[in-house]
Amino acid sequence: MRQVVAAVRSSDVTDLELANVDFSVRIRRQPGGAFGRGESTDETEATLHRVVAPFTGVFYRSPTPSARAYVSEGDWVDADAVIGLVETMKIFNEVTADVSGRIVRFAAESRQLVHAGDALVLIEPGARATAESEPHL
Repeated sequence: MRQVVAAVRSSDVTDLELANVDFSVRIRRQPGGAFGRGESTDETEATLHRVVAPFTGVFYRSPTPSARAYVSEGDWVDADAVIGLVETMKIFNEVTADVSGRIVRFAAESRQLVHAGDALVLIEPGARATAESEPHL
């Protein structure tokens, strides 16, 4: 295990899961500090959750060039919803939101080269309003 952890630390991998019949282990890390590389530490953004690139590669907001984007600014997303893709060595990896909330802004443009740990999307975490929780007029 120590060798696996050391290998993950020295690479750009941010999420690794190993499993066999006897055990499973998941290693997660967030390189580059809490804000990722080159991100603003503006106070208004300090409370926002950052979805970061799991790998170095090209970020895409839609599954094909002519398709609609998975999500847009202002959209509500549930945890585990697909928000984009990162292409690494001709393999497209889904990027999912790790929290539920509203998309505030994209920190990466579609077709932009991103590095593992770079912020892709800023989400304002929260619970979705339901009909019962909204004020009655």
